[in-house]
This record gives sequence, C-alpha cells and structure tokens, in this order.
Amino acid sequence: MSGIAATVFAAGALVAPLPASAAAPQFLIAGIQYDPVGKDTRTNAHINLEYISIRNNTTRPLSLKGYRIRDAASHVYYFPPTFVLKARSTVLVHTGKGRNSANHLYWGSGNYIWNNDGDTARLQNSLNKVIDFCTYKYVANRAALAC
Repeated sequence: MSGIAATVFAAGALVAPLPASAAAPQFLIAGIQYDPVGKDTRTNAHINLEYISIRNNTTRPLSLKGYRIRDAASHVYYFPPTFVLKARSTVLVHTGKGRNSANHLYWGSGNYIWNNDGDTARLQNSLNKVIDFCTYKYVANRAALAC
C-alpha cells in the first residue's frame, strides 16, 4: 500500500522494507523477525526473539491509540492506548510476554505468531484502515518479500 520496496537479509532473519520514492506513511512496518535463530523451544525467551518493528517516520511523537497489527490468521495486537512513539523512532513488538517500554512492546502470546513459510502483517488505524502491510514468503532456502 505504501509503495515500499524490500530487502531480505537472510532466510528467517529480519526482513526490512526500504523507503521507495513515494511518500511514506506516518507509521510503517519496518521489518519482521519471523524465524528466530535456533530450535523453536516455545519458551518465552525464544518467542520474544520473534518481533515486528513499527517506525514513526515523522519529526514529532505520535500516538498509536487505537492502532493494531493483524496477521493472515487474524492474530491481533492492540497498541496500549497511552503508547506514544517518539519522532523518527522504531518500536519492536515482541511476540511473547514482557514489560512494555518506549522501544519494546509485548504481544503476550505463548506461541509464535509469524509463520516461517510466509505471512502478511497489516498495520491498521482505529478506523480499521490499513496504514501499511508487509507480505513475506519462504522460497527455496531464501525468503522473498513483497511490501
């Protein structure tokens, strides 16, 4: 939606979209760590190695009140109503449990959210409008991303 091109660093590693020539939205999906290194132990520590990063592209702090992240299987993360993302900052939304801070939020899931073989993340505002989305797919020992 936002006209974002993408780069893939390694299979299962951080997938990071790069800005295209079109104007970027205020918030965008900056990357998805969808397959943490190591065996899937389903411990909270390993689940928290999986995350999605959201970037504030503006020069001012912005509220994410009412915003949500949704995957293809309809897992939904709601941003805390008082959460404000600083200007030109990125917040990591970890899949597991933890203590929220300015740059780290926690989905609270006891299991992995982002599928290793491919998924779609949608960042939606309080009116359910898709602000940005990112789709990735694992293909023959390398990940391919279309955003």
